[in-house]
Amino acid sequence: MILITTSRRPTRMIRTLCKELANVIPSLKRVNRGKMSLYDLGEKAIDMGADKVLIIDRWKGCPGRIRFYEVKEGISQIPPQLYIRGVKLRRDFKTKRISSRSLFIENPEENSEIQRLCETFSRFFELPIIESKKMDDHGSFMIMRLSLKPDNMIQVSFYLMPKNLEVGPRIKISHAVWEI
Repeated sequence: MILITTSRRPTRMIRTLCKELANVIPSLKRVNRGKMSLYDLGEKAIDMGADKVLIIDRWKGCPGRIRFYEVKEGISQIPPQLYIRGVKLRRDFKTKRISSRSLFIENPEENSEIQRLCETFSRFFELPIIESKKMDDHGSFMIMRLSLKPDNMIQVSFYLMPKNLEVGPRIKISHAVWEI
């Protein structure tokens, strides 16, 4: 299990993003951080049986950064640290709440940074990476698709398959910091 939490003073948009991510990624459990320090957050994760924590920080009132933590004897940050440029929520796609028990990461056929990020997401969220050519058209499942946009931003999107319907949220990442 992975805990997802917000910065200390979240806005409505950040809380909604956390709810939507917890809805589409099966291993996420949402927790309000409140005034918890990182140490307290690590203890809360251990109490709930989680071994990882994802924190979404705010920047000028909007989601600004995603940090990944591992909980063992303490809580320690693991790379990468993702800086968010923009978010499009499910309500912007005008789709109803869709939850799927199965989520896969689509194997990108693009540059090495996206491939590296896909492998990191696969390890952190414990999700398999599948080839787009091998997607089964039988049954309903979701995929997380990472792509490079013309403005050199990485976009993380969630699609309901086999309809190939984007259901949100969509996160634009301006850059990833791999050395922390």
